[in-house]
Amino acid sequence: MVMSFGTKAPSQFALDAIKAVRTASDAKAVTVQKRTARQRSAPLSFRLDAGLTDQWPVRDQFGRGTCVAFATLAAVELHRALRDDMPPERLSEQFLHDCMVSFHPAAGTEETGLPQGGVLLHQALRALEQHGIAGAEHAPYRPLEPELNAQPELAPSPAALTAASGNLIQCRAYGTIGTPEGMDTARVDNFLPGEDTAEKMLDFLHEGLPVVIGLPLFQHASGLSNWVLPATIRSGMVPCPDDPDASTLEGPRADGHVVCLTGYRHDPTEPSGGWFVFRNSWGLGFATHSAVEPALMSAGTRGYGLLSATHVNNYCWEYLVPVPPEASI
Repeated sequence: MVMSFGTKAPSQFALDAIKAVRTASDAKAVTVQKRTARQRSAPLSFRLDAGLTDQWPVRDQFGRGTCVAFATLAAVELHRALRDDMPPERLSEQFLHDCMVSFHPAAGTEETGLPQGGVLLHQALRALEQHGIAGAEHAPYRPLEPELNAQPELAPSPAALTAASGNLIQCRAYGTIGTPEGMDTARVDNFLPGEDTAEKMLDFLHEGLPVVIGLPLFQHASGLSNWVLPATIRSGMVPCPDDPDASTLEGPRADGHVVCLTGYRHDPTEPSGGWFVFRNSWGLGFATHSAVEPALMSAGTRGYGLLSATHVNNYCWEYLVPVPPEASI
């Protein structure tokens, strides 16, 4: 299995802001104290996808920088399954990715440093609201062959665009550090790292709304990122520099990964109160032992992982809630 990412910092301002939080230990201590008091009164542990994982196989990017499309559609599929009391449908990551790249390319300053085919979450918002979603049968996913370094991007077919036009989605919320170029500022939740970001994500989950988040990578002394360390692949627990007992990690790097938050696990030993459960898009090769070692701290499901509330609070740089404010899509 090829481990792949597909996004970057939404702006240099975002990266600089996260670096500032990383070095301001006194500021982090204040936000942890303020945040934890409210989280203690919240429900302790829950998963929106409880009972659905057997009917909703984990997907695989197969080496392409398409994590934004996979995580975004995971949130849409889960919300619709909960709304309709039906097994999750199979939507087309290929269609969403093609719409983002073809019709909503990253602005000039954003494009610098993006991985091959990589995109940002505000491009997903535009694609969902202007072009909609299509079933996987209308645009099957095109895996990248391992020996290839790039794959040509193709525009979505007219038939897929027609099929998706009746499924436009007005997103509930979008937030980022900074302001995307050319986007209505009234649509953007401008937040700063360390300012109760984790609490905001938990509030969305309490409403039954999966959340898509982007995070930077950190570098281990081995040369591997925090997302592909052997312990991470085994358990699905993705460490950050602020986690208790975490290895020394340098960064943040300018590149990152996007996943879908689907639940929360209370943990009084975690400084901010617990761990977010997320659905990854690396198939069953991620969190390989999470379902077979009961004593292992994990999400308990292969393909899923855990991010500490501290990790999300201090280092999330972009988020999207790709379901509308109404009860239906």
